[in-house]
Amino acid sequence: MLDPPPDNNFWLALSVSIVTNLIQSFALAIQRKSHILNDTIYPIEHRKNAFRRPLWVAGFSSYLIANIIGSIFTIGYLPIVILAPIGAMGLVFNAIFAKLVLGDPFTRKSVVGTILIVIGAILVGGFGVVREPNHSLEDLIQLYHRPAFIAYFSILEFFTLIMLMATHYIEYRVNKVERGVLPESKLIKMQDIPEIKMKLGVSYGMLSGNISSQSLLFAKSGLELLILTLIHGQNQFKYFLTWVLVVIMIVTALLQLFYLNKGLRLCDTVILIPLSFCSFNVSCLFNGLVYYNQWSRLFWWQILCVMIGIVILVSGVLILSWRTNDLEEPEIVNETDIPPPADQVDEVSMGGISGVAAAVASSSSHRPAAMPTEKTRLLPNKRRSTMESNEFYGI
Repeated sequence: MLDPPPDNNFWLALSVSIVTNLIQSFALAIQRKSHILNDTIYPIEHRKNAFRRPLWVAGFSSYLIANIIGSIFTIGYLPIVILAPIGAMGLVFNAIFAKLVLGDPFTRKSVVGTILIVIGAILVGGFGVVREPNHSLEDLIQLYHRPAFIAYFSILEFFTLIMLMATHYIEYRVNKVERGVLPESKLIKMQDIPEIKMKLGVSYGMLSGNISSQSLLFAKSGLELLILTLIHGQNQFKYFLTWVLVVIMIVTALLQLFYLNKGLRLCDTVILIPLSFCSFNVSCLFNGLVYYNQWSRLFWWQILCVMIGIVILVSGVLILSWRTNDLEEPEIVNETDIPPPADQVDEVSMGGISGVAAAVASSSSHRPAAMPTEKTRLLPNKRRSTMESNEFYGI
């Protein structure tokens, strides 16, 4: 007897998910590139807001559209077991575009770190998901009213709020020191600002992953209500609380995008994205365990695999971080050189998206000697010469 033909919807959804992961990784890379270009403008007051930079707007729009389309196909047609490998592929795409678009060095340590990140992502994403049946609004309200969920969610929101406030405050102090408004302190010194910014970016990225997991929790609830309304004919949108869930889902989704962008402005994508991915998956796991009361459906070896996956993924990120530090070399800068004027550093004159595409196309054959890497762009108290800046900008 012949095997039944493959489900066309499955292969279509799988293809769309892979392509949208590819687009999202590229979009995050060019957003990061836009932030780096903007950070080279002096004086600092002349730097542009992200929404006034065509390169960033193009990257953000591409990421948002690809994320929405990918989520629809992923949730609607793909089994849960496929989601972990797709997420791991996204991390591989992220490493590739960090090399092609951002000029991030790709060494033996890069290969080892990326492989560990992929293995860790598969373990975290593959064993940290438990199936859950659809619920009505009454069921969801009962789940929200459970004392265990109220206590867990209150503690989670408290620590999230404290971390956000602390990160915002430290970033505020760092910016003031960098602009010369505040003097240096024992905790914030001028030569330590690049490292502090990277840690702030990691904090924003992980908080973004945590907020994204909460948005997904509300999105799942909204999707269940939508399925009951459209497929089963039980209108759930006649209730006020249904619209409250929708509003909370939109707010948390916007906050997730906001803090992911703040992380991209401060931290390398090869470090930020895997840690944000890990934070998102672990948060999703515990949110589901507490909210849906899934403890009886999760085996001890699943939790063990998730914990091992976290250790492996973080180890891969640390290797990438150490690799980048090892490749840093002191930059010889002529202190009398004058940085390019702010009006010369324009993404439109640099070619916008076409400039990025040209950089990707030429990166496999050669790279200009003056091309700064992720880390060397952020060295403190150093201004690049006009000649070097013009070579980088393509002016």
